[in-house]
Amino acid sequence: MLQQLFDFVELNREAGNEDWNDTFAYWLLILHDPDHPYARNAEMACSAMSFQYDVEEQSTDVFSDEELIPSVFLPIAPVTLAFRWAPFPAASTALGQPLYSDSNKGKTLAIFKPTTENHLTGFTTDNKHFDFLLPHVCSKAIETQSLVLLVGEPGWDYTSDYLEDEPQIQERMRELGFVYTLRKPQDSPSTT
Repeated sequence: MLQQLFDFVELNREAGNEDWNDTFAYWLLILHDPDHPYARNAEMACSAMSFQYDVEEQSTDVFSDEELIPSVFLPIAPVTLAFRWAPFPAASTALGQPLYSDSNKGKTLAIFKPTTENHLTGFTTDNKHFDFLLPHVCSKAIETQSLVLLVGEPGWDYTSDYLEDEPQIQERMRELGFVYTLRKPQDSPSTT
């Protein structure tokens, strides 16, 4: 079952990370082409997520790859950082078991059918943030007759959110339809 296999502790262990690693990065997307290799291979999808993260930090272009965004998938928020939490169990609780999933050494993706039902999946800061993002991605996926793609992996740096100090990048994200423009929830724990 996805809820047990793709939680933070398990994915962190599969990635070969030490227990002190406390960060998980994920990318919640509207999926237009579920047959594309980037929607079928967790390593490829996580590579695209990593590249997207770098682009978001360095430019106002916001989108990293015109071949993928928006033709294959479309983000609704920047690559998100979570503290000792992975969103896959919450996604399964809210959306049911995935239509497809792939995982390799902690790098994971899952494709879900969107729903109009609102399910609260938990009470942690990261859970609440995911619960905020999920209805937005679902409504846009339904509107465009698309699916929901969730990509993620452990091993990132949680200590800072560069986007907090970049109002121009945040404005460009809003113009492109992002519903949230920071990497972490507003009331996330500090690890500095």
